[in-house]
Amino acid sequence: MDVSAIDYYANHGVSFLHGARALSKIIFAGLVIASVVISNSFYLLLAVYFSLLTIVIWTRLPVLKIVTIAAYPAIFALIFAAASWNGSWVSAGVIVLKALCASLAMVILIVTTPYPDVFSSIEPVLPRIIREGLFLTYRSLFVLLELTDNLVKGLRVRGGLTHGRYIKNVVNFSSGIGLLLVRGLDLSEKFYGVLNVRGYSGRISGGGRHEKTGVNDFTAIVIGVLILGAALVIKKNGELSVYDGCMLALSLAALVLSTAYVVLPNTWGRAWKK
Repeated sequence: MDVSAIDYYANHGVSFLHGARALSKIIFAGLVIASVVISNSFYLLLAVYFSLLTIVIWTRLPVLKIVTIAAYPAIFALIFAAASWNGSWVSAGVIVLKALCASLAMVILIVTTPYPDVFSSIEPVLPRIIREGLFLTYRSLFVLLELTDNLVKGLRVRGGLTHGRYIKNVVNFSSGIGLLLVRGLDLSEKFYGVLNVRGYSGRISGGGRHEKTGVNDFTAIVIGVLILGAALVIKKNGELSVYDGCMLALSLAALVLSTAYVVLPNTWGRAWKK
């Protein structure tokens, strides 16, 4: 995924999340992640994921691209689920859904918020070295993803990845990963040098586009509070876990209706809006 595309989505979007302040969206993402951490209900986590997909649809951004970015942690979650396999598919599903929900919440944040606004919002509460580390990690992550994609394509074109020759494939891919890490470190150093040349001194100033708290901020925080509230209620009162299916049905209905209203051009929602 090209980092310039993410910057474009964050700066030129017109959804309600794009109109909210960065701090409100950080709180929203934090509330969602907190609910994911405390919840062990498969159906509730699936409902949270469907709810986040609904929000992605309402951002009017490329849904498949955003979901693909957020799906990368699921690879490591699958490995962890396999390593901790206890014979239950539900437990494995919980592990994968936790990774997907947390990742999608963070991706929603970065595709609806310019990165200077994000880092200027967390500046008062984090030391400079941590801010710089997070900033460089954020920029380098997507560069590394693009380099990885180019590496796989290059290996396939040159015969480095061929069907049935698994040992050779592992050796070639391992060599490519080593070169990829060296290339990533080199790009990070160059990027940091460019920042210093341009006057970076440890402070990242936000654009200041949304300085006043409004309805969009309230909406983002309320959604996060509702998700966390549902997780807390079910966590404290196990008897209410029977309503997980209802939450899943509601979130799925919201996803279907939002898809029909926002994505499909000739629906009753569009006609009603006209």
